[in-house]
Amino acid sequence: MRFRSLSITLGITSILASFVLTSLEAQSLPDRILVGYWHNWTSPNALKLTAIPAEYDVVNIAFATPTTLYGSTMRFTPAPGIYATRQAFINDVQWLQNRGKKVLVSIGGGNDPVQLKSASDVHNFVTSMLQIVKTHGFDGMDIDLEGASLSLQAGDRDFRAPTSPLIVNFISAVNQLLNQAPPGFLLTAAPETAFVQGGAAAYAGIWGAYLPVLHALRHRLTYVHVQHYNTGTMPGRDGKNYTPATADFHVAMADMLIAGFKVSGGIVFPPLKPDQVAIGLPASTSAAGSGYTPPAVVHTALDYLYLGKPFAGKYTLASPNGYPRFRGLMTWSINWDVQNNLQFSKSHRAYLDSVFLKTDVASIPAAKGGTANFTLRAGKGNANRRYFLVASLSGTRPGTLLPGGLATLPLNLDPLSFLVLTGAAGSIFQNFAGTLDASGDAPARLVLWPIPGFTGATAHFAYALDSPWNFVSNPVQIGITP
Repeated sequence: MRFRSLSITLGITSILASFVLTSLEAQSLPDRILVGYWHNWTSPNALKLTAIPAEYDVVNIAFATPTTLYGSTMRFTPAPGIYATRQAFINDVQWLQNRGKKVLVSIGGGNDPVQLKSASDVHNFVTSMLQIVKTHGFDGMDIDLEGASLSLQAGDRDFRAPTSPLIVNFISAVNQLLNQAPPGFLLTAAPETAFVQGGAAAYAGIWGAYLPVLHALRHRLTYVHVQHYNTGTMPGRDGKNYTPATADFHVAMADMLIAGFKVSGGIVFPPLKPDQVAIGLPASTSAAGSGYTPPAVVHTALDYLYLGKPFAGKYTLASPNGYPRFRGLMTWSINWDVQNNLQFSKSHRAYLDSVFLKTDVASIPAAKGGTANFTLRAGKGNANRRYFLVASLSGTRPGTLLPGGLATLPLNLDPLSFLVLTGAAGSIFQNFAGTLDASGDAPARLVLWPIPGFTGATAHFAYALDSPWNFVSNPVQIGITP
């Protein structure tokens, strides 16, 4: 298929018109994210925020805690063994933000339960958390309530209309906080499996206790990353039990939230959107008591979640085509990742950055020229759709809103983009337009002759699918070296 056909030409015209007429702000978050927790203490290392690896998109500061055991008034003080002054910490928060990172304050943690027993507790929580956010300039709040923070009382049977005071008050507090928070404030959660998926086996005590919170806040929740560690076997939505640290477990637990599942008692927990769901993993065997999963096994699970690419597992996704908008991964923790030579962030960042589009070279010498082969993978759900692989020398942000406003191509269109889109240099940009195969895959090739004048340039590539324009790939880059 060539760009010169009438239908494709109309598509190009729409893209160019969108580029000219639309002014975009930078996205608040990437489509596929890597989240990590930062220790506000000196074990296993005293890591400053400026030393956090660039691979992370979101940094959760662990933790804001109650001033008294089971209290409601929250406090946060940077660890003196890491930061001599509060201002030094605030400066480093801004340093991360200036590099496009989001910095959230996480509340609670495993050792500091938070309990809101009354309207007074709600007021104390909201007031103190807003002060913490304002003082430090945090971009959002992460809910990491564990232990006795949330619990279902006897007779509380319906997550849609909870009656347990700790849960009702906490939902009220979060809504009040969000109503007073700055625009764009992010809300995330990191529950343990018993509090969420465990609700399929029993709905009492801690079992399923997060479900009313997630349900009540679903329209304000940015994403949830359940902790797939320090857990026993859990039931999937198919009623079968799955073992932690396996691809089946990660797929089954994520699918319960994206597809919905029947809670014990028969009420169905409605689906969250795919981009509201991520997976929480330990960064190393030392980071958690159990649940560490080797990167290759995680990527097998992600191939099924993102692309619908099955493996020799027992669990079958509710959507055989996968969920291309699945959000990504979280880890406990950045400190443990650094301690383990960045195995977690390096391996998973590389996967997330190439899940839909890969290239076999990182650079091409300007003096000699060369070839780059691209692999397009859009998943079975996009089989036989038309694709447009585009190039740019102008970077990836803010990007270009596609016709219909359903997706943003992560490229800034420029003269190189126009050259590719017109098809005038088909011998250089080979198969940059075409149709995906029955698996949603396609190859493409860049054949570059010597171009000494472009030494030091960086070209970015990404593709979009039309009819409708609702799918875009990750960008990949190729540098032009001497």
